[in-house]
Amino acid sequence: MSTFLIKRFLGKDKDEKRRLSAKACRSALFIYLYKGYPLLHLPYELMVSLLEIDELMATWRTRHMNMVFRMIGARVGTGNSSGRGYLKAALDKHYIFNELAGLNGLLIPRRDLPELPSELEKSLGFRG
Repeated sequence: MSTFLIKRFLGKDKDEKRRLSAKACRSALFIYLYKGYPLLHLPYELMVSLLEIDELMATWRTRHMNMVFRMIGARVGTGNSSGRGYLKAALDKHYIFNELAGLNGLLIPRRDLPELPSELEKSLGFRG
């Protein structure tokens, strides 16, 4: 198993860059991989909606950064910030759900997923 996967899903929660706990990452991965089960469809849709919010906020920040550059150019911004440079750094730093977005990069074919225990599979369906 790669060090990325071990750190992300099995690691301890001591990393300061981490916004979600290892347990939350494992849960999100489970939902992402087994989203075809009826009980996991709504949690999956929630994860997608959170990523869309993150993307819309990044779009707003980008437009705001461009507007600031058009208005003040390379001059100093409010609070003696570097203006556009400060906003660019904030854009890169303030993704809230980047750990959820990282799940999309894990390409695991459905045929390689472990089969769920029959009792769990039954509870994830419409009829328990």
